[in-house]
Amino acid sequence: MVVLSLVFAACDSGDGGETTSSETATTPVEISTTSPETTTTVPETTTTTQATTTTTELAGNWADEPVVVSKFGALGWWDGANWVQVDELTSLPVAGGEDYQVVVFGSDEVVTGGGEEILCEPVFNPGVELSDRDALGSWPDPVGVAISAPWELTPHFVQEETDNGTYSDAARPLLAARGLDVESPVIKQVVRFDMDGNGENEVLVVAEDIAESGSLFAQEGDYSLVFTRVVVEGEVQTAILGESIVDEVQEGTTPFILSHSIAAVADLSGDGKMEMVIHEIYYEGSAWSVWEYVNDDLGPVFQIGSGCGV
Repeated sequence: MVVLSLVFAACDSGDGGETTSSETATTPVEISTTSPETTTTVPETTTTTQATTTTTELAGNWADEPVVVSKFGALGWWDGANWVQVDELTSLPVAGGEDYQVVVFGSDEVVTGGGEEILCEPVFNPGVELSDRDALGSWPDPVGVAISAPWELTPHFVQEETDNGTYSDAARPLLAARGLDVESPVIKQVVRFDMDGNGENEVLVVAEDIAESGSLFAQEGDYSLVFTRVVVEGEVQTAILGESIVDEVQEGTTPFILSHSIAAVADLSGDGKMEMVIHEIYYEGSAWSVWEYVNDDLGPVFQIGSGCGV
């Protein structure tokens, strides 16, 4: 049996990436916005010097309601008070010619977007064609999004790190709870960040080991798991944002594994509090989701997302 338990999954074809919750990947994947699982572990120290937020806006042609777009369609936009999720009947608040900041680690590029058009069939997700869509990155590196907003996207501390064993140890019981006993889980990414500038760090982790990473065909024991670690009242709380676990492969099947990457941690709503952008791929599809840490009771909550694939 293949277990692909996803908080969010959708797909696209065209950048070598993929996403599915089906064992045979024969139907499009629907978006699920269920609350993440939360666990509590031993305390860890995660503090930095408290940041001072300043407002800096770039010159350019920006949208009144900033739209978040991927290579294959729009995820949604911030209307000044709430996130608006895009679906196939949505009309985007764009005229064409707006500027977009690229939202992916290591980039400060600004690109221009066209008018609304359908970029993925048969999903029919509306989007905009970007002047340089390759600026968003290409698989197997994380692939990001872009937003038509002028404000500083990383107003607080954000840093990619390597694992010293702490997060491999943290991933071990999470995988065991999902049917996989892995002595030393592989940590693909670690991002430490100060979400709201209060001087306390949050951590976002991807634990992933895929035998056929070039094709994403699943083998028994493959896994991809995204989780956060946040200190709440002296204890570390762990929440799962996305997972794809293969504990057994049935004879005669050709299942796929869903691979996750952290594309960026950025302030997409302009409120001084940063969101998490997750990229997901499977055999012939790709998807993006934006998560916001709402509060200590709710933890990270899915806000907007989209994808393209078959």
